Amino acid sequence: MIREDNVTLQTLREDLAGERLTLKEYVMRKEGSALLSTAINKHLLTAYKSYPSVRGQVFTTITKGDGEGSDVRFPNMAGCNPQYIPELSEVPFDNLDITSTTVSAEKFGLRMGISQEMVDDNEVSLIGWVTSRVGVKMAELQDQEAFKALDTFFSTGALLNNGNVVTWMGNKDRGKYYTTGTLTNGCTASGTGSWEDIINTALAVMKGQQITLQGQTYKYPVYVDTIVVPIYKELGVRKVVNTTMTVSYLGIAATTAAADMSKVNLPGNNVFNGILKVVASPFVGRGLAYILQAGRGLVFLEREAIRVDRQANWAFEAEEIKAITRFMPAVVEERSIFGIITTTA
Repeated sequence: MIREDNVTLQTLREDLAGERLTLKEYVMRKEGSALLSTAINKHLLTAYKSYPSVRGQVFTTITKGDGEGSDVRFPNMAGCNPQYIPELSEVPFDNLDITSTTVSAEKFGLRMGISQEMVDDNEVSLIGWVTSRVGVKMAELQDQEAFKALDTFFSTGALLNNGNVVTWMGNKDRGKYYTTGTLTNGCTASGTGSWEDIINTALAVMKGQQITLQGQTYKYPVYVDTIVVPIYKELGVRKVVNTTMTVSYLGIAATTAAADMSKVNLPGNNVFNGILKVVASPFVGRGLAYILQAGRGLVFLEREAIRVDRQANWAFEAEEIKAITRFMPAVVEERSIFGIITTTA
């Protein structure tokens, strides 16, 4: 008997072998087609979850279930501060909607085909391979879109100049674009600038910033813990923040005219060691980097992680599988991010 509970492509292959049944015969059964869809869906989701995504290290995922709508409003919390309350006095109510950002989930997807020949020839393994690739590409798309949303918010000009990141949603220009803007905190570093200088500047700026709302000035500290870089800058940054020891030069007066002892190498503890977690992604724009507090200011609204539908395609004598996901990344608290435009190695 073909197992119906916990069916997967692996158990399906085992059951077909034991029953001496072909995939073609199996899908012609009343329940076979539905169970094949279930097996494909599980396989797709497993591949989707196996992708080594890094967006989760930076973005906070907000999950919305069915029937809850696709829009989420994120209020500005800058003016939300607890206040002293005298005895028998009213508890003050802070207005969280001085400014707010509304994020709407958008739909992304693709179709793949399972040919009649694959069914006729019992190619369960090949179907599994195709399904895995689709699952990986769906997960990869989410990483791509997450960092694209951050890059376009920070500096459209820099992106266009580098030519490796576009501002529209998805892989093709279909007419919908990400929000463009700028970050309050950031710097432009020259080729001679060092990561030590950049990190030192970012730490001071982010901890010491202030914001004025409705005539009142508030401290607005952000305790950064992550640096996001494109992959070609990863090793250079790791040398700074992951090295336990550093070597510096110290001037010492020469003891004789002939002796060249004006400088010596002195090792010491690296004060930058472990101060920031490094996140490198091929989807971060070339020449851009970010120092931020992970999980703050960047959201990933996930309305529907992944969904699979099957139908017959009579024109091509194939099974057509449609994979759909609905999500949207966004910057909702730009003061929590320090943006960098740099050519520093």
